[in-house]
Amino acid sequence: MAPDFAWTLVPALSAEHLLWLISVPVIAVVHELGHALAARPAGYRVTSFGVGHGKPLLRWELRNGVIVYLGRWIISGGLCVAIPIDPVPARRWLYHSGGLLLQAALALALWPLMVLLPALEYAFWFNLVVLGWNLLPVRIGGYATDGWQLVADFIRPDTAGQFFSARREVERVLRFEERIGSPLGETWCRVFLRWMDVVTGLDDDGWRPDDVILISEPQLEALHGYVMAERHRVEGRSLAALSTVHELRRAYGPEFLPVALDMLTVAEARAYLAQDEPRQAQQALARLAGAVGAVSSDACAIEVDAAMLRGDAPEVERAALRLSERLSGSFLDAPEAVRTLWRAAGWLKEEGRIDAAAELGAEARAGAARQIAAAAPSDKVSTAARLGEVAGVELVTRRAGPG
Repeated sequence: MAPDFAWTLVPALSAEHLLWLISVPVIAVVHELGHALAARPAGYRVTSFGVGHGKPLLRWELRNGVIVYLGRWIISGGLCVAIPIDPVPARRWLYHSGGLLLQAALALALWPLMVLLPALEYAFWFNLVVLGWNLLPVRIGGYATDGWQLVADFIRPDTAGQFFSARREVERVLRFEERIGSPLGETWCRVFLRWMDVVTGLDDDGWRPDDVILISEPQLEALHGYVMAERHRVEGRSLAALSTVHELRRAYGPEFLPVALDMLTVAEARAYLAQDEPRQAQQALARLAGAVGAVSSDACAIEVDAAMLRGDAPEVERAALRLSERLSGSFLDAPEAVRTLWRAAGWLKEEGRIDAAAELGAEARAGAARQIAAAAPSDKVSTAARLGEVAGVELVTRRAGPG
């Protein structure tokens, strides 16, 4: 009886149903392939690409270090993990729209084919449903649709501390890359996390990347070099910071993107300031290629500190006002920009520039409050501690501590 009953189920699984089951992973591949194809033009580096969630059943490592895998739950969708090569990708919209565009192309291809093969109708409509869902600006926990990513810059109330506020997201990606065994993805994530540790004032965790991976990825090498230089400076080893920057520039200079060179230049200028050499710091800033871009607020902060070291009150006020205008867009080290603005306010008050000091002090306090609010939950205390010299923030630190 059992075999006969089982065979009666086979006719119920029609060609339409079979095509629908097949179309689920196929549509996932198409969507993720769209992201992968758009990654490089958008300023991203693909680290892993696969279909299905859960422990990988099959796994391949391509020559460029990308991991391709087939997950246990094949019909649960797919994932393309890509890390921004340029820390502020100007065309991030292109990456997030890549999957949508390729799905739209698939819909156009399936439309005439349905006439010839009606069984494709299930796949056509399912593709449209998935496309429509991904177009919606929805975020649920750690999951966000492409539609959300495309409009995120407009619907987020504040982008202050945009990178050091993303710790949970980076840690989630790190756990995934560890599970599928992606050395390249793991390294990118850990370097980003070390960057956040420096910015939020946390101690060095002792992790060191594989030199082979760094050598094959110049932009990753630049980011890691910037993080190491800043770590040296924070620990009072400005000479080691300068040595790190100079060695990287000699070894890889022509291979770095302009924004990577700008980051290293900022680290170099800060190291010179730590040695009380404001003129050399300003000479370093003269090499910035994108002074009006991603590192503009950091460059302004350095100019403020350099002017204070020279005792140039008019320039301190001018540079501090420029910094206050760029404060919400701080990128490399948002807390340091706030701290610098607060120091400038105190310095100008001593010079008798009371009105400017009051205005800048208020801007610094507001910026500190935004950054504590934007920081990841696990970083709020350390971020507040680093901002403790800004009036009122030390109270937050005490309330957030034990007891």
